Amino acid sequence: MRYLVILFITLFTVSLTNTSRAAETIRIAAYDFPPYFSAYDTEHLVGELITALNASQSDYRFELYDVPSKARFKALSDAGCCHLILFESPTWGWNEQLPQIEAGRVLVLGAERFVAVKKKDQRDAAFFQRKDLRFGGLTGYHYPFLGNRTDADLLEEHFNVYLSLSHEINIRMLLNGRLDVVMIHDEYLVQLQDQPWFERLLVNPTPYGEYELRTLVNPEKGFALADWQRVLQPLIEQGVLTQLLKKYQLPWPPKRVDILSITKS
Repeated sequence: MRYLVILFITLFTVSLTNTSRAAETIRIAAYDFPPYFSAYDTEHLVGELITALNASQSDYRFELYDVPSKARFKALSDAGCCHLILFESPTWGWNEQLPQIEAGRVLVLGAERFVAVKKKDQRDAAFFQRKDLRFGGLTGYHYPFLGNRTDADLLEEHFNVYLSLSHEINIRMLLNGRLDVVMIHDEYLVQLQDQPWFERLLVNPTPYGEYELRTLVNPEKGFALADWQRVLQPLIEQGVLTQLLKKYQLPWPPKRVDILSITKS
């Protein structure tokens, strides 16, 4: 009996050790970038993907960590709070800030473009070439036509660009006439097509930027790109990722949203 008790204790200890390993916490950084994540929305793609990841395996416990857009580099730094970030482009300053970052497979192909409000004197793309337009962007975002500068004072003073904390704020200011043009990505525009004011939008047919969204991982923090690919692959093979993307009108395999087919520019 004594040996059975010792064996039971040993097995119980091993079980606890395995459970502890299975519960390793991996933090995922996220900032306001709808439909991928927004603190202003109750549902978003990153949150639903995290739920699916936690339900499909027991090696890791993924947690979402809301960070300001300007703090995402610090969040993934060696001393930062997070291990990885989802739906992010490596070209958005990462190579300069954190050269050790590893990039996963392409998840979404996206594009950014100028959006205005239709009026009698601005019914085509020529409007976007006018001088002295008041632009609206987001804090911490990298805009290629502005040299990827992110300093709010500089952009305000020299480029007439106002930076807010969310696309929702910018669109409201656009519709109210406080901004002439806002910068919006197609994946967010397609979420707005059922809004009663959507037909008022004048969408530039030519994007000013295109990008590939991937998973970015800092391997120096004990969770490597190979670990990420191992937990994501089953969701791809089982069609879970396809269904999650479909809910937000994003295709799999990746291709760019045909935003012009639902707009009347």
